[in-house]
Amino acid sequence: MSREAGPGPEAVAAAALAGAVALFFAPLWLAGRSPFWGDLTYLHQAWRASPAQQIQAGRPPLWEPSLYLGMPMAASQQGGLFYPLTVLYYLFGFATATALFQALHYFLAAWLTALWLRSLRLSWGASAGGGLSLAFGGVMISRLPFLNHLAVLAWAPALALLFRRPAALAGVLSLMFLAGYPAFLPGAAAAAWGLALALRARGAPGPASWARAWTGAAALALALCAVQLWPALELALRSHRAAGLAPEEILRWGFSPADLRQWVSPFLVPLSRFRPAVEWWKCVYLGLAASAAAAWGLALLPRRRAAGLALLLTATAVLILGGSDPLSRLLWTAPGSPLRLVRYPGNLSYLALLPLAALVGAGLSRARLAPAWTALMLAELAVFGWRSTPTAPRALFTDAGPLVRDLQARQDGARYLISPRALEASRGRGVADWKTRLYGLTNAPYRLRSVGNFGEPLVPQSNYEFMDRVYRARDAAEAAAWMPWAGASRLLTPEPPPPTPLLVPEGRELWSVSRSARPVALAYLLSPEAGAALPAALPAAAPRPEGAPLAEVRPRADRFSVSGEGAGWVFLAEPRYPGWRATLETPRGEGRVRPLPALGPFQKVPVPEGPWTLRFRYDPASWRGGVLVTLLALLAFGGYWYDGLVRGDAGAII
Repeated sequence: MSREAGPGPEAVAAAALAGAVALFFAPLWLAGRSPFWGDLTYLHQAWRASPAQQIQAGRPPLWEPSLYLGMPMAASQQGGLFYPLTVLYYLFGFATATALFQALHYFLAAWLTALWLRSLRLSWGASAGGGLSLAFGGVMISRLPFLNHLAVLAWAPALALLFRRPAALAGVLSLMFLAGYPAFLPGAAAAAWGLALALRARGAPGPASWARAWTGAAALALALCAVQLWPALELALRSHRAAGLAPEEILRWGFSPADLRQWVSPFLVPLSRFRPAVEWWKCVYLGLAASAAAAWGLALLPRRRAAGLALLLTATAVLILGGSDPLSRLLWTAPGSPLRLVRYPGNLSYLALLPLAALVGAGLSRARLAPAWTALMLAELAVFGWRSTPTAPRALFTDAGPLVRDLQARQDGARYLISPRALEASRGRGVADWKTRLYGLTNAPYRLRSVGNFGEPLVPQSNYEFMDRVYRARDAAEAAAWMPWAGASRLLTPEPPPPTPLLVPEGRELWSVSRSARPVALAYLLSPEAGAALPAALPAAAPRPEGAPLAEVRPRADRFSVSGEGAGWVFLAEPRYPGWRATLETPRGEGRVRPLPALGPFQKVPVPEGPWTLRFRYDPASWRGGVLVTLLALLAFGGYWYDGLVRGDAGAII
């Protein structure tokens, strides 16, 4: 009788990595808790839950009226709207979807790293150890609340693994772009090139052949991502970030030379100063066991390869020092520097992930008692990870809180204005406080419309200028003068504002709530004279409202209508943006109209005598064109793969 073979070493390695992921997350899940802090608290739930609501209702998630006065959802990249694994949020509740999303990406990060190290002819055990050090080190653990960061970085090892396979490389580049934080993509590609140069065998193909492969892969990836890329470019060119970032914003959240000790272990700094939930960018530990393996690997590697990896790590250290080092500051702020388009030096710590994983794998490959060393490394990283991960009950995701319920009952489709002083206040009950006080984008899943939010870097320029003008108001009375034009019926402030005839106090619900004393609507019928005089640009002071409020009917996010009777101008507190189409219906027929700008981001339309209806529909050409290009690219990609499969050389493709 023949004896059946057991599982191969690759299956054992995969099972071990999956077990490590389960070991880390299972205690949280079984206790009914979820990692929940930072951006996950007030940004990512909105980016995931709001589109999911529209998709589950059978509608394309093209426009989001709740945020920043209204903005294109399909162009907002950070929610990973078209990233394949975002489908989890369309099938499950947010807490369950996030648990699955995080677990899958930590396994992907570890497994792809192990495959890459195995391709460098390390043992499966050493390769799995290198994968564990990358996936559960501080850099990746600090990305738990940044779902878009996590998804992009999980695929980064595949750039090194598939470095010279153009079709597969195109797929990875596409996934990394669609995952929601394309700012990481150039750095990850540069790191892959640096590794290829550092580890290149003598006589092997060089940069010229790599450039050809990457050029083809990049071209195909651009076509595959057109569904997101085309609308995103349209938004970027119209955003307040189009001119680049100010130096003070670029250099925020960097390292000091003393902070570099945290790469080894939190034990090398006072534990009281190790605050991953606050200073998340400094959560970069490799751990004592993994650091020892990396040092051993550096000593064992051939001199040329060791020098190449050390150079990559040194370059990363220089970059993350930001404004604390003259050379680093020059690199970040020099005219024409590509780093001027990047936020936060601390964000670039991910550039060290693959070089460090390679050194850990090299050290484990020649270490005595390597399995015990790997187990010790995993135990240390798990303990650090649990300590670095604030959690909250899973029920928090569905807890609207009293303020949301109160506004849902009172707002009737109007917007609210939250004071900038409220945005800066942090008193309360931790993550529950952030969740229920309508910080960030937390209003979007509840379909509450806001004048201003924070957290999204790409906002239409005119919208941003209006929000900034209101937030620069000297007092509540000046802000209240703008509220009718913004369609805002409530003002939320930390404390009751000074008495003004423009505001009516309504009590306290987490914030002090005041109602506009003037009638507020999202549309007004102005007289012919008042409408014609309404300026296109944003004036220094709010004009006095003189129109009759009109009811806005909004059956879905990307469509609304306004009806009335009588000649004049209709002012709409809805932003003008490419892709919106307006139709005027009268008893004499209907036809397209072109709204004119009003008060900066808003619009006005002349209407004739008699009854009329204005209908608006968002149907952007950038979306339709992007969908077409992506579908054609998918067909071409599928045909190429199928042809290779038929010819028997699909391995060259995947």
